[in-house]
This record gives sequence, C-alpha cells and structure tokens, in this order.
Amino acid sequence: MRQPDKSNMALLQELSTLRERITTFQSLFNATEDIAFLMEADGTIALANDKAVEFYGISDRFPMGAPVAIYELIPAERVAGAKRRVRSVVETGRALRFESLHKGNVFENNLYPVFGEHGDVRQIAAYVRNITERKAIEANLRRTEEKYRNIYENATEGIFQISPDGRFLSANPALAHIHGYDSPEEMARSVTNVPRQLYVDSRDHDRLIGLLRNEGAVQNFEARMHRKDQGLHWISVNVRIVRDPNGKPLYYEGTMQDITKRKEAEEALSESEERYRVAIEHSNDAVAIIRGYTNEYVNRRFIEMFGYESRNEVIGVPIFVVVHPDDRDRVIAINRRRQRGEPVPSSYEFKGIRKDGTELYIEASATTIVYRGTSAYLAYMRDITERIQAQKALIKSHRELEKLNRAKTKAVNHISHELKTPLAVIRGNIRILKRKLTGSPIEGGIQGILVSLERNLERLFGISKETDEIFRVTKELEANVLLDDLERLWERIEDLSALPPDMQVHLEALKGWVNQYRAGAALTFQSIDLFPFVLQVLNKARQPAGHRRIDFETEGENDLFVFMDPVILREIVEGLLKNAIENTPDGGKIKVAVEQKGNRIWLHVIDYGIGIRKEDQQYLFDGLFHAKETDLYASRKPYDFGAGGKGLELLRMKVYGRRFGFDITMKSRRCVYIPGSQDLCPGDTSICPYIRSREECIASGGTTFSVSFPVFPTAGAADKAGVDH
Repeated sequence: MRQPDKSNMALLQELSTLRERITTFQSLFNATEDIAFLMEADGTIALANDKAVEFYGISDRFPMGAPVAIYELIPAERVAGAKRRVRSVVETGRALRFESLHKGNVFENNLYPVFGEHGDVRQIAAYVRNITERKAIEANLRRTEEKYRNIYENATEGIFQISPDGRFLSANPALAHIHGYDSPEEMARSVTNVPRQLYVDSRDHDRLIGLLRNEGAVQNFEARMHRKDQGLHWISVNVRIVRDPNGKPLYYEGTMQDITKRKEAEEALSESEERYRVAIEHSNDAVAIIRGYTNEYVNRRFIEMFGYESRNEVIGVPIFVVVHPDDRDRVIAINRRRQRGEPVPSSYEFKGIRKDGTELYIEASATTIVYRGTSAYLAYMRDITERIQAQKALIKSHRELEKLNRAKTKAVNHISHELKTPLAVIRGNIRILKRKLTGSPIEGGIQGILVSLERNLERLFGISKETDEIFRVTKELEANVLLDDLERLWERIEDLSALPPDMQVHLEALKGWVNQYRAGAALTFQSIDLFPFVLQVLNKARQPAGHRRIDFETEGENDLFVFMDPVILREIVEGLLKNAIENTPDGGKIKVAVEQKGNRIWLHVIDYGIGIRKEDQQYLFDGLFHAKETDLYASRKPYDFGAGGKGLELLRMKVYGRRFGFDITMKSRRCVYIPGSQDLCPGDTSICPYIRSREECIASGGTTFSVSFPVFPTAGAADKAGVDH
C-alpha cells in the first residue's frame, strides 16, 4: 500500500487547521449580538453573520445566491448617505461611527476599514447594534438628572454640602441668596471657614457637630449667622453626616432656611401677649380663663364686680360660684355643650351673685384658647344690671301702653261697628225722603241739603270701610309679629334642655291658629307668566280710571314665570297701578315694564306725576302714611288725581314681601314746580301755570315702584322638577 506523500500530509493538516479556524471564527462571528457583515468597497456583502442575514432578510440570497449590495437592503432615501460614509472610510482609512433610525429603533453603526497588503482599503467591516433601550435609559437618566438639577437650582431652601474642615463642597442658589451672595460660586470663594465666618457664635456650630456625632442627623437646629453685608439673621438647619465605608466623615449635607421673620414675629407676639395681659388686667369687663369648670385666671375687674378682696378667693374655684342658683343649671348646661364641641350661643345673659349675696345681671361670651399648652376658655362678663332694670321698667311702661292701646282699639272698633247700623238707617231714610219729595214744591229748596247729606254719609261709610281695613291689616301684622316671637321663644326654649315631644305639637297648633289671620298661603301658589298677567290687571284698572286722560305705555315679554298666589299678585299690581294713577295728572303718562335681570324678574310701575318729597320717602312703607296734600283732596274718589290713600296697600306689600320672598323698592323725585307739602298741582297738564308743554310735566318728577321676584321655571320644567303648580 502506497504511503501518502509527506507534503500532501502537511497540506491536509494545514487545511484541517484552517477549517477549524474558519469554524471558530464563524462561531465567534455569529455569537455576537451585533449585526455584523463584511462588504466590498462597492457595497457588495462578502460575509454576514446570522444576525445580519436575519435582519436584512437575505437568507435566500446569501451566501450561495447572487451577490447582494447593502444599498439594496436599506431604504432608498438613505442610500446616498450610506455611499457617502463608505466612500469616506475608503478614502480616509479611518473608522466611522454614526446613529440611524429604522422602524422606530435606534441603531449604532460602526464602519471599520480592512487594509490590503499595500495598505489600501480592500473591504469594510460593519457592526450594527440596536441601542434603543440604552437610548431610552439615557433619556430617562437625563430627565431625572434635569429634574433633580431643577429642584436643586430652584429650591426655596438652601441646600449644601460642607467638608469637615468647614469649606463648601456644593451649594445651591437659594443658599447663596439666604446669606446675601449673588451666586454659590461667590459664596464658596468668600466663605472658607463656615464655623468662624458664618456663625455669630461659633459655639453654636460646636454644639451642632456634637449632636451630629451622637445622633447622625439633626432637625430644626436654630442659630444666628452673618450675612455677606455683616447683617445678622436667624437660620434653621437640617443636616446629616455622610461617612465612607470605614465610618470616617466625608461631609455634612442638609438644608437651611431663613427664619428671621418667624423669630421677629415670635418676639412681637411675646410683646403683644404682654400688652394684651395689661389690657385685660385693666379692662372694664370681668375676664376669666377657665379650664374645665375651674377659674385659672381672673382680672382685677372680676374681683371688683363680684365683691371679692383678692384673686386667691376665686382662683382654683368653680366659675359657678358667681352664678346665681336660679341660673346655675342653665350656665352649667351651656359649658358642658361647649366642652363637647356642640353649638352654644355666642353670648348669653345670666343672673350673677356677689360674695355678699346681692344679685347682679351679667352678659357673658366665651371663646376657646390655648393657655399654657392646653385648651381653655376665655370668658368676658359685663355688668348689665342697670340695663336690665331699665328694660324691666320699659317693659312695664310698654305693657301699660299696650293695655291703653288695646282699650283704644276696642273702643274705635266698637264705634265703627255701632255706626254702621245708624248710618244704614239714615241712608234709607234719605232715599225714602227723596222719593216722597219728588215733584213737591219744596223739592228744589232742599235738594242741595239732601245732596250734601248723601255726600257726607258716603264719606262716613268710606271711613267705616277704611277702619275695617285698618283693623284687618293690623291683625295680619300682629299675627306676623306673634309668629316671629313664637319662633324666637322656641329657639330660647331649645337652649335649655331636651323637651317633651308633645311640646312641638302644641307649638305647631298655636302657630296654625295664629296663621289664620294672615292672608295668602303657599298652598295657593301658582306658576304665573307675569307680563300677560300684568296686562290683564292693567286693562281692568283702566275701567274705573276711564275718566282720566292718561297714556299707558307697556314693555315686556312673555315666559317670565313667577311663583305666587294670584290673589296676592293681583292685589300688588292693582295697588301699584292705582297709586300711579292717583299721583299722575291728566295729560300725563304711566309706564309698566316687566324684565329679567340675572335670577330675578322685575315689575316696574313708573308714573311721571308729582313725586314724593325726600323727607317723606322713609315713612312710605310704615303704614297709615299719606302726604299732607291728601287732606286737600279728601273729597276725591278712587282713581281721581290726588285721591290718595292711607298707605295700607304699601305696608301690606312690604309684609307680603317678607313672607313670600319678593322685594319692593321705590325711587321718587318730587315735581320741581311744587316742592312743598302745601304746593298744589292743578291735576291737568293743560292748565298747569308752570309748564309750556306736556313733556315738561313728564320730565319734572315722578315715582318708580319696583318689585322683584325669584325666577321660576316654565311649567314644563316645573313638572320635571316635581313642583306642584
């Protein structure tokens, strides 16, 4: 058997070694996470690792297929830039690094030149690494660093690091500003020994270091320090020690705050407390500080008011020693509720007792304070004995006057009722007499007497009717006052203690009985479109005023709803129109307007008549008020000019407004030509001696009554809201 040639054996051995090296190289080439390939100067890929084959999708073309250039595998818009970079590496022989984006990922590209035997660039090795995650981490790190840098730079507190030898290692702008320096750099250059240069008393620094060595950190350490201008200020420091792994102090880091204003405020508060102590001690009111039920402090006036000789007699003693037994339970109940945090009256009155047993009346008020670190009550007590005695005397006088007034009212009411029957008899007899005298010779002689008798009789009937109306309105006003008194009485009763449940039932029954004397009720309320309603009332009012020459101007819109008893609303509108007509001369003008402003609907009745004097306007809604000139027109009929009234309509409107939630206001300007109460208006613009035209009268004065109601929703909206209209 022929033996192999030694040279061939060596060649085979070299080939085997080469294959092993190629295999090892290929394994290493594929083991990297980078995309790696070797390309010719023209961009043709000569060798690619598995990552490159997979990334570029060239498994069917590489390595045995047709040659493929890298320029075929990248987007067309990036080909020119890629060729330019390859050419740069070939021409310069230098490696090139750049980043690129592909399908939302960031890649780091490294191009390395591969040199031939003659030093020329034969090929280019490309390594491409996906650095998207690293970029995101770097971006987050930059944002975090920026955030903390902003916090550090813009913090209102001073932030510092100080070396053990007293030098600033770092400081933020706030710290420099606190100490009066323009920048941290200036402060670091200027302050090279913090204990000696900043601390007013270096022993404060020594105490701080001692605390740090024992505890490792210190909070709210206060000391006085120097500013750059050598001014002094107070600083609060929070600081800790930072040590190396062996426990050796590396530096002190922490924060500083300027607390100068707080310190000044504390000093001012201390001075203020002293001033208040002096003021309380010399107060004209008795003052006590009470903890629980015990006096902790009383002022000089307290001792004088209750007849004691020294504070020692009342300090440490229950406050109730100065409360009369008649009111002691009530005062104890109020104090218990105050201690439980329940509502109590802001001030109240009680009967007090002096040391010698004499009585006095006290008005007391109290507030919660912190006294010597715990909660207490600061009570003020004023002696109102003289006022109470005066009130009792006044009440007694008032009751006597009320008795006289009731007697007078009963007498007038009785006379009014007693007059009705004889007046009716006289009226009937006059009518009979007139019929019997008809056609007789003496009819003409006594006709004037009969007419005068009838006119005065009608005036007496009118007076009787007005008297009845006065009594009706008076009863309604008294009912309103009585209901208010019942509400206040109930509130005072509730302050005492728990009441029997049937007491509320009795109160409601009493209120219901009183309520029968008041006109109108919420149960009769309706949703009313105001403008059409007002036009309807105006048309009705024109009939009794048909003999008057007055122009009526109206302005408004529909669908402005108010919620009101129609009887009451008609009474209001009729009263205002009647008042306007009776105060407007013939030839004048009246305007009626309805409008909405915000959440209120307004009715304006404007007359351009004689107006009301300024000094009389304040009494207009008080009831039974009429201008003096009304007496001059006493023979006039309703709706005549100057017929006037007794003010009852306006008083009733005011009462209704309080009950049912609408407001009535008035603005008036007296006619400039008849400023006095005795000056007469002729009642007709055509014969007025002061003016040349009707317009001059309209411009000379007048009165506006305005009534505002809360806006009520339309009927459909009210149905949806569940409102019964």
